[in-house]
Amino acid sequence: MVCSKCGSENVNVINETTNMQTRNRGRGCLWGLMRACLIICTCGLWLLVGKSKGKSNTKVKNKTVCICQNCGNKWYI
Repeated sequence: MVCSKCGSENVNVINETTNMQTRNRGRGCLWGLMRACLIICTCGLWLLVGKSKGKSNTKVKNKTVCICQNCGNKWYI
């Protein structure tokens, strides 16, 4: 690679994390109804079992970045 600013070939290519998103998903309505029925049927013993937290999904977006070691110019590929 050649730097567009100074013309040097002393360029590092790295991956840079630009965006991370985490989405938490709980249990659905049907799970809540089933839990309520189990609490009633077991006379409250089901309350000793803790609630589940559900799932979480994380999406990560990366970009490839070139950095010139001579002049410090930075550009995306």
